[in-house]
Amino acid sequence: MGMSRVLLGLALLTSLLAAAVMSHEGACLRDGRHKATPSPEPHLKQCSLYRENSCCSETDVQDLSGVDNSVWDKCGLLSPLCESFLKRVACFYRCSPDAARWTHPHRDSSLKAVPLCHSFCRDWYEACKMDMTCARDWTTDPRGQNCSGGCVPYQQVTCHTHYWSFTCLKKI
Repeated sequence: MGMSRVLLGLALLTSLLAAAVMSHEGACLRDGRHKATPSPEPHLKQCSLYRENSCCSETDVQDLSGVDNSVWDKCGLLSPLCESFLKRVACFYRCSPDAARWTHPHRDSSLKAVPLCHSFCRDWYEACKMDMTCARDWTTDPRGQNCSGGCVPYQQVTCHTHYWSFTCLKKI
């Protein structure tokens, strides 16, 4: 009876350690632009949240003014608060060892259906609603590449969920 408890305890401890190691490691996006496996990056400045376990290096995030070839300020400088939200999202995409959980099924370099807290979405919208944009999605909308449709405040091209209603203000 005593030996079976020891073996059961060892099995439980081994399971817990394996789960802890696996949950800490995560995985990186397999698109050729991220590290092969997450690892510590103690000198990461821009995306410091991911210093302990990162899919990016300091070099990968030196310029966080957009995602891929799409820059954020095509319609003028962004407000500091809006830019900070966009940087948080870019850091998640470039550095998070958890981002690979939501890889797009047809595009390895894209994410799909990443769960976001309502409060984060609300705060992001509030931070950026007066900043100028020219496309609903800069990465997939061709107008976002050259702003051929003109620039308007972000609040005019987005749908925003209020506490009591859902409103779409304007489609570009």
